[in-house]
Amino acid sequence: MTTAQAPAEKWVAALTGLSPAQSEEYARTHHRLNVHDYLPRTSHDGAPGAGKCEWSSHTSTSLTPEEGGALAWVLIDTIMRVRFGLATAQYYSWRAHTLNGTKLSPPDTAVIAAFIEPVFGLPTKPKDTHHLHGHIAEWLLHLLTKNNAAVRLQPDPKGDVTDAGADAFSIYENSAGALRFRLWESKKNTGNGPLSGSLSTAYKQIDEHGQRYVGKLVSTFQPGSHSAGILDLIAQLPAAWVQGDALVGAGVSVATHQTLSAQPFKKMSEKLPRLSKPGQLRGLATSISCYTELAEAVRRYAWTAL
Repeated sequence: MTTAQAPAEKWVAALTGLSPAQSEEYARTHHRLNVHDYLPRTSHDGAPGAGKCEWSSHTSTSLTPEEGGALAWVLIDTIMRVRFGLATAQYYSWRAHTLNGTKLSPPDTAVIAAFIEPVFGLPTKPKDTHHLHGHIAEWLLHLLTKNNAAVRLQPDPKGDVTDAGADAFSIYENSAGALRFRLWESKKNTGNGPLSGSLSTAYKQIDEHGQRYVGKLVSTFQPGSHSAGILDLIAQLPAAWVQGDALVGAGVSVATHQTLSAQPFKKMSEKLPRLSKPGQLRGLATSISCYTELAEAVRRYAWTAL
């Protein structure tokens, strides 16, 4: 065992030993109940320009086990609140049993497991770790961007990790107050391969499948479901996307344990040449040195009461 491995193993053991209640208490008493409290933002935008990807990063290389557990709790509590939706009684039951470290009764287990299984699997049959890491990446993208003052609509991540379609989209106001649309592709990079490989895959998916993704999401909107301005924008998206109109844009996010390069999105404009107008390209990079351990802690907390 190397000297580098020993501290890492101690860190993992400490995180694994933390209960949901301990992590919830840390987040609450330290007033760190938002992912931004653990992942500060750095902007790399500079001046907007044609063919330029504006991007930001959220980096944390030295989370303590207590901070890692607290971030895992903030993530799972947010995810489960959304997953239960209007079934608030089941959410509070899951939460109480999870924090108390007690198991649900068999009938309640069957009900609540149905909300957990589609994205995390179950203790006896977990989802593939690639799905787990990817789902956490989608939630990080969502939580790190949805509270931007310009955002007018950004749905929660999909309820099933195998659902085909866009990973996310947002409707926002540009600096002139006009509504714009951004299609997001989210990637995780938890292996040893370069970030450029994951990002290239994301660019290719947007280039080859963006039109289909747009068509699929447009079909989910109905008259009267949103403001007239949003619905008018949605109606224009299919034609706007194929033309690379200024109404539309693309975003790519990557979540990883690796150190970020100085310009991770430098090839985005080259791979998506139709989206060359100022403001059309956006990148989001999240680097958490304990990313895989964090994801596993999130899943462990989800399963605690089962």
